[in-house]
Order: sequence, then C-alpha cells, then structure tokens
Amino acid sequence: MTDEMKVNCYFVPNLDFTAELRVFKKRESYPIYENDDYFLLMAENGEFALTPKALTKTIHDWSSLGRFETAGDGDDD
Repeated sequence: MTDEMKVNCYFVPNLDFTAELRVFKKRESYPIYENDDYFLLMAENGEFALTPKALTKTIHDWSSLGRFETAGDGDDD
C-alpha cells in the first residue's frame, strides 16, 4: 500500500444509515480511495475494502441511499 492513496470518488448519503455496523450520516461526504487492486470506502467508524467488482455492485445497490460524486465535483472555490 502506498503512503498516500488517490480519492476515486465520494459517497454522499441522503439519509443516516448503517451498513455492517459502519455509520453513514446524511449529507456527509465519504471518500472512496483507490489503490492498485482495491478501493476503500470510508465511514464514520470504519471502512469497507472493496474489489473493483464489489465497488460497482455497491454503487448500484446504494443508489437509493445517496449519490456517488467523482473527485473534483462540487464547489471549486
């Protein structure tokens, strides 16, 4: 693992929820870091390590829970 991983995108929930005991809060922005062969989806109290296939499935399955934004979206002030 490198010292600094690149942010691939962000997950922004439209409601408070938990998934496998990991907490996500409404309107917070949670980074998804990209490493060579996996991704880390951060939460308030932990993270998910996801393969590229699992990340694609998570994006599909969580589309009703919030939105995924590419890195650099939003305010660029």
